[in-house]
Amino acid sequence: MGRMRPFFAHALCLLAILLLAGEASASTMEFDGRERTFEMYVPPTAPRPLPIVLILHGGKGTATLMRRYTDFDALAAKEDILAVYPQGVGGQWNDGRPEIGNISSQSADANDVDFLLALVDNLVSHGLADPKRVYVIGISNGGMMAMRLACEHPGRIAGIAAVSANLPIGLECDPQTPVPALFFHGTNDKFMPFGGGDILQWANIDRGKVLSARETVALWRQIDGCSGEPHKLRISDGSKKGGLVIDQINFDPCSGATVQQFITRGGGHAWPGAKQGPYGDAVLGPAGTDLDANAEIWSFFKAQPTR
Repeated sequence: MGRMRPFFAHALCLLAILLLAGEASASTMEFDGRERTFEMYVPPTAPRPLPIVLILHGGKGTATLMRRYTDFDALAAKEDILAVYPQGVGGQWNDGRPEIGNISSQSADANDVDFLLALVDNLVSHGLADPKRVYVIGISNGGMMAMRLACEHPGRIAGIAAVSANLPIGLECDPQTPVPALFFHGTNDKFMPFGGGDILQWANIDRGKVLSARETVALWRQIDGCSGEPHKLRISDGSKKGGLVIDQINFDPCSGATVQQFITRGGGHAWPGAKQGPYGDAVLGPAGTDLDANAEIWSFFKAQPTR
């Protein structure tokens, strides 16, 4: 397990005050010879321990920007969730791609799997997090990292949600324990190809390849014992301002765990329902206004049995 910095005891005193105030906090943890940081929101009056959701930023992102982008704190306050935003080394997660070193040598050396598990363990040891309700969500590089955690430590993870992320080619994924998995894909994602293949490359950097959205979901259907044919429900016809056509795909029955997918027709590299920020649709592609990813994610997690 990662070791807390010596001064972290003082941070815990501050945390106790923040818990009463219901404010957000930023903390530091020493792990594997590195100072690792994370931000979190703790509901002020909710009974402990709390369900914990790790919210992982995309490549070259930050915990702070991910927090702002998703606004998951608002849901955490309403639903009594411990929302934790870890920071990847160099803004990148070591998600299992062999090519991760091309993007950042620091990230390639980072043991992010054990860091995230150690972070959860520390929060469990301080009475904040419920080890039976550990969920991981992320976008892009963060979504792939969520899948890697579930692939390698399925018994520790009660559910994952991956937004704009497919399974990296080169990541071995054969968990013996089923993990509930929820996916959000945009058919016009320029960064993470819906049909699989090369992740968007620039500056002549090979960023690796991924399975297609269909192949990624098919793998998780196999892992979770989903033998049913895909059942499509159109939840938006795109007629509203800013709306897009959205399909919800269910794969019942599943003997091990539930798998579900949302496909946004014409959607980009985006968190559904989020504001795209300074880059706008021109760079990331549209997020759409007819689907609230935060609400769907928590509804999906709440429906799963506690481990």
